[in-house]
Amino acid sequence: MCSVNMTFAHVISVRETVQYQPHPSSVLSKTLFNQRAEITALCGGWQGIRRRIEDFTVERFGQNAAKGREGFEMVLLKARQVFREQRELLAALKEEMAQKAEI
Repeated sequence: MCSVNMTFAHVISVRETVQYQPHPSSVLSKTLFNQRAEITALCGGWQGIRRRIEDFTVERFGQNAAKGREGFEMVLLKARQVFREQRELLAALKEEMAQKAEI
């Protein structure tokens, strides 16, 4: 996936690329996550201001990326719990139906 900022696009350009791939050693249970951002301040020749804006944006991006990964991991954990509960419920229903069929 690739995204580009629209907010403050006249001041700074942020191009974020995220890639998900199956983990080579555990294709069915793990995923490799790679996130990359290209950040460029658009302040013309003011190198000092440009560098400060880029440094601030890189730091902020890192903080937000960490929060995003934590949130995504929480969603995955909750999804695993719900899927496990659904599998258990289906297994119980199948067992109940099999018992009724025997009667």
